[in-house]
Amino acid sequence: MQEIQQILKVIVTSSSKGYLSNYLLKGKSLESNFIGGIIHNEFNSDGEAALKLYGTDQSDVRYKMLKYRVKKKLYNSLLTIEINNNDLAFQKEVECTRLLNIARILLRQAEHQLAIGLCSKVISIAKEYEFNEHLLSAYEIEIAALTNQTSLKVFTEKRKQYLEKLIVVNLEKEANGLHQLAKAHLRGTVKVRKTLVKELPAIINRLKQIVTEANTFETFLSLYVTSILYYELIGNFSEIIKITEDAVNNLNKGKTNAARFDIKYNAYILIYAHLRTKEYAKGLVFANDFYNLFKPTTRNWFAYMENYFLLAVHAKQYELASVLLHRVRSNTSYGIIKNNAKERWQLFTAYLFFIAPSSPVLEGFNYQKFITSVTEYSKDKQGFNVAILILQFMYYLKKGDTEGLLYKIESLKKYILTHLKDTFSLRSKLFLKLLMLTVTEDYDAQSCRVKGAKYYQKLIETPTPGDAYAEIEIVPYEHLWELILETMPK
Repeated sequence: MQEIQQILKVIVTSSSKGYLSNYLLKGKSLESNFIGGIIHNEFNSDGEAALKLYGTDQSDVRYKMLKYRVKKKLYNSLLTIEINNNDLAFQKEVECTRLLNIARILLRQAEHQLAIGLCSKVISIAKEYEFNEHLLSAYEIEIAALTNQTSLKVFTEKRKQYLEKLIVVNLEKEANGLHQLAKAHLRGTVKVRKTLVKELPAIINRLKQIVTEANTFETFLSLYVTSILYYELIGNFSEIIKITEDAVNNLNKGKTNAARFDIKYNAYILIYAHLRTKEYAKGLVFANDFYNLFKPTTRNWFAYMENYFLLAVHAKQYELASVLLHRVRSNTSYGIIKNNAKERWQLFTAYLFFIAPSSPVLEGFNYQKFITSVTEYSKDKQGFNVAILILQFMYYLKKGDTEGLLYKIESLKKYILTHLKDTFSLRSKLFLKLLMLTVTEDYDAQSCRVKGAKYYQKLIETPTPGDAYAEIEIVPYEHLWELILETMPK
């Protein structure tokens, strides 16, 4: 069942609107009922499907054969579906793949002229979109076909083109391989990431050499994404701004393939980098300018809104943050985002409740229920564990719950000793010490301000670390400390 659900998801996401209804759901056959039932969530397991369709369980041989037929039909449909126009480059890439497959069949059947004719179409598309690997394959088929033709001159010219393109494609493959190597290491442990940081400068230098040699979109893309990955790891977001702005300039000058370049990803990274460099005003201008690039019905829109919301909060524009949160919470496509993304929005809502509780968007939000139900520490919430601890502490502080605060102090001490031992955790460690000070100084705001001055000053002087290691500051710690001092119960 899961495999069929995944294929259907790919077809629905990739194909032209209505493809399934036009080609797979005709009539009232068991196959169409089976597919329709999955799409409309009438059943989510083999047991439910077998019972609905045959009045039996999933071990029924008739149900097993039905699944086999449907699975085969769906896989075959992936070879023939019309890709939607939202991703024109992908549409053209799929078209090249199909034409090359047909050309190989024709070549096998000795229909050389027909094969060459299809390769000509592939060559035209591949040159426009810089699909050099497809271009190389087309040259390869042409050469095989021309081997059986009489014109040695044409054969020699095509072979020369093939050999030139072979060098380029090999460079592209090397560049792509270097990027994949870096990306794979990024998913490892913190220790693995630290090793990667040391190796990345050499990888980037090699990528720059490859770009100089090949000068293709694929080699540029490998350098572009790997460079962003590296500077994100070391926390140099100013360099990321430069990379994204240079990319747009080159795009406007026609130096980058406009059909292939992902302007939405570039906008997303540019906004995020401004958040991390604390250029909030400039970042908000960009965030507003690029807003219409993203469709509200997509996950990318929700991801973009996270950075937009955080920019507003960090800029202390809480009214704007409330408006953005309302857009997210009222979006009818909210259900499409993953659970961890929903949890982040819940966390953002809770922080906004603390700093701007009178905002209309917070009506109906059960702050107490959220605080008491959220897990204190889990790998699922990696990047937000400190944010959760802080929120829980502020909840008890706002209530004036001395007993609860004494308990939380022990939790904070334990967390610091266990999880905040590295230098990249210094900001979080300093802020948690400031929080503990509120209890030891008996909730006296003036005393906390004086006794906490050294921690606060060091907090200001400590930059945020690279994204590879950092806990997310939903509200800057400096802003939170001022808010806590202002609202501290007497």
